[in-house]
Amino acid sequence: MTLGNALLDGQAVDITLRDGLIADVAPHGPCAPDIDAHGLSVYPGLRNMHCHAPMVLFRGLGDDQPLDRWLNDYIWPAERELTDRRVYEGTLQACREMLAGGITFFNDMYFRLPAMARAVEESGIRARLGLNVFGDADELDDPAIRALLGQSSANVAYSIAPHSVYTVSERGLLRSAEACRDLGLPMHIHMSETLKEVDDCLRLHGCRPWELLERIGILDMLGSNIIAAHCLHLSDREVELIGRHGITCVHCPNSNLKLGSGYRFPLLELLQAGAKVALGTDGAASSNNLDLLEAMKTSALLQKGWRGDPTVVPAGQALAIATQDHTIAPGQPADLFLAPARSTSDLVYATHGESVALTLVGGRVVHSRL
Repeated sequence: MTLGNALLDGQAVDITLRDGLIADVAPHGPCAPDIDAHGLSVYPGLRNMHCHAPMVLFRGLGDDQPLDRWLNDYIWPAERELTDRRVYEGTLQACREMLAGGITFFNDMYFRLPAMARAVEESGIRARLGLNVFGDADELDDPAIRALLGQSSANVAYSIAPHSVYTVSERGLLRSAEACRDLGLPMHIHMSETLKEVDDCLRLHGCRPWELLERIGILDMLGSNIIAAHCLHLSDREVELIGRHGITCVHCPNSNLKLGSGYRFPLLELLQAGAKVALGTDGAASSNNLDLLEAMKTSALLQKGWRGDPTVVPAGQALAIATQDHTIAPGQPADLFLAPARSTSDLVYATHGESVALTLVGGRVVHSRL
């Protein structure tokens, strides 16, 4: 299949797609393509690296509340009422919303994973679904759950997702890490999201959250196989620890701003230390949408604002973070989207998810407004 007459770095190209991959990128020619991009710009698919997809069901629930009250008084009581059917419906709705905004992959943490996986497969998006665990992580004793975590497909992979250091015991954190090691899976966790989390960790454990993971051996055990959401309130030593192990930190700017968690995400410091940086929307209950283009703009503007420097995180770097450095080149996955942006700056600063005209995953059209 050919996606033709698309603008790539300002040049009209035809992109040949074969077996889910980009087979060729050539100057636009006279032959009629299978899909005419009509001169729209083409970009690698966006990667939403921290999400709770079924929480679209709770969009607007508990707005304008601090994180601890929002979780305890609104979200967790509502989640206790969820069924497989509702989780499937919420996930499917979220997948469609993400695909409509150019997101071709999302990294999630939730529960009732078989229901989520069914929605992912039906929608055509790609996802890594994290098993959310709490307390002592007793869920990991279930043979059926461990069997599920060992499965994967072209569209669905898994991780283990201890919620946080304030909801999972030291034993639960360590058991989660050991299961990740044994099954060859990444760990996905909330880390250093609020000052309260840090203060409580200091009071209960005598150290900061990342120092706790270091003390119980998780950093040495998993290294770069950790994906940590938020990472707002970090000491210099924690930044050094994260960087030394090559851990991925996911900035969720809209959610962090709305919950009043903070805004000084140490993006440049983490990169300089050797960490990886990614972008996430968080769930639609805290960000209220799953628009990663909006989050990309907010993230870049926040860095410029709190640092007082308009040159930091230029548009190209913001896009690279949102796509995890994926490129449009032969051999790369045919995960692409089209948008009416005249330049990368136009995409980052002037485009929203609702402007995306076409999304392909593995060379298959999964969303179209053409």
